Amino acid sequence: MAAAALAGVLVAGPSLGQTRASEQERQQQAALADSLGGVYVGPQADYVRRIGEKMATAGGLGGKCTFTLINSEVINAFAAPPGCSIFVTRGLLSILNSEAELAGVLGHEVGHVARRHFARQRNTQLLTGLAAVLVGAVAKSDQIGQLAGQAAQLGVLSYSRGQEYESDTFATQTLPAAGYPREGISNALAALQRQDAYAAAAMGATPSNATPVWARTHPLTTTRIQRAATEAGKAGPVTGPLAINEAAYLSQMDGLLYGDDPAQGFVRGTAFLHPDLRIAFDAPRGFRLTNGASAVSISGPGGLRGDFTGARLGNVRLEDHVGQALRTILGQAVAEIGPPQRTTINGLEAVAQTARATSQGQPVDLTVVAYAMGSDSAYRFTVLAPARQTATFDPLFRSFRRISEGEAGRITALRIQVVTARPGDTSEELAARMASGGDKLALFRMINNLAPGEALSAGRQVKLVVDQRR
Repeated sequence: MAAAALAGVLVAGPSLGQTRASEQERQQQAALADSLGGVYVGPQADYVRRIGEKMATAGGLGGKCTFTLINSEVINAFAAPPGCSIFVTRGLLSILNSEAELAGVLGHEVGHVARRHFARQRNTQLLTGLAAVLVGAVAKSDQIGQLAGQAAQLGVLSYSRGQEYESDTFATQTLPAAGYPREGISNALAALQRQDAYAAAAMGATPSNATPVWARTHPLTTTRIQRAATEAGKAGPVTGPLAINEAAYLSQMDGLLYGDDPAQGFVRGTAFLHPDLRIAFDAPRGFRLTNGASAVSISGPGGLRGDFTGARLGNVRLEDHVGQALRTILGQAVAEIGPPQRTTINGLEAVAQTARATSQGQPVDLTVVAYAMGSDSAYRFTVLAPARQTATFDPLFRSFRRISEGEAGRITALRIQVVTARPGDTSEELAARMASGGDKLALFRMINNLAPGEALSAGRQVKLVVDQRR
């Protein structure tokens, strides 16, 4: 969670005739990138641009597209108007295993532009999570988009099944022209499906309940993957050499930041810790935290939603700040606003206030809890729950605290490290070297495309998730 505010996305039709982005387009691209976590700078970003330009050229759009690597752990890639602006998250890079797979993803996104799918969905934007619930529930507030977490913001456009097939076909057709096998797109889709299953298992949920953003905005099904593979198999012969480039890809991924950026704090299971801001909180079991550039989004069982963000008090009391936040969200909606409740939580002054409104004919409670941190700064939770169920969030509210310098110093970033398997190495042994929490073996297999029980061959390069200090 950084201090920048989430920016809205203006959706317009593409302008493919331009060879360079206009100043307005550059500003919109920069604003979108900032809202999603910022631009990731380094060799991986240059690599994405090089491969992206190869695919754009193969698809007839050479010199007309921009390719931006976003500093986000969320698994996603998307094209955004105006023009041909392609965005890829570093989270997506971490689960791919070859240059051909990356080319397949980028070719798919170029396909959305080349087939003018934007024009068919003009002025369409997808809102999920808390923002979507509130829009349908209590308000038509201009500020509602500020409550959309990073995951929601990354879902810029939603495509139909036919449009997804069109873009898959476009990638299949253009991959050989760029020097890659047609299977690049189907292999990339399979990698996304593996991540989908891993995320579901980690949450103790079915894939449909834990579907990542990429799969929500690009419907991901076994049928679609099989279709892409079948298309590749039926295509005619290709002249010239084709390269998967696994070693080249893994070489580029060595050192890639994995998970949260230290500047935005860290999600560790159901805990959020920010070593720079020296704050932390813990969500109840069964909840999921998604770290964003300006907020941490919170999702729980039964559709419970919320977010956590920083704020400035200005010259107002904490009670007035909370009340103003509630009224901003509610807008002109009819609601019953309760009185503010002042308390002390872990030595911090705190104020909580709840408003009851109606969502689809059912009463819901919107609650804001803010904590004064001194020097005009504050932090606050905003949560939405069915009426009289806000108490489910009480452990979350009570857990917010300052952390010591020592505790902050023990929180470090994670990075991808590429190692070569030695004779006798096993997946279990290498996975044990991983620094990430949870099921290390399942994560190791997922990011390296290894099936359970599959033996490691000596000399194979694999990715590990390691502590940055190592």
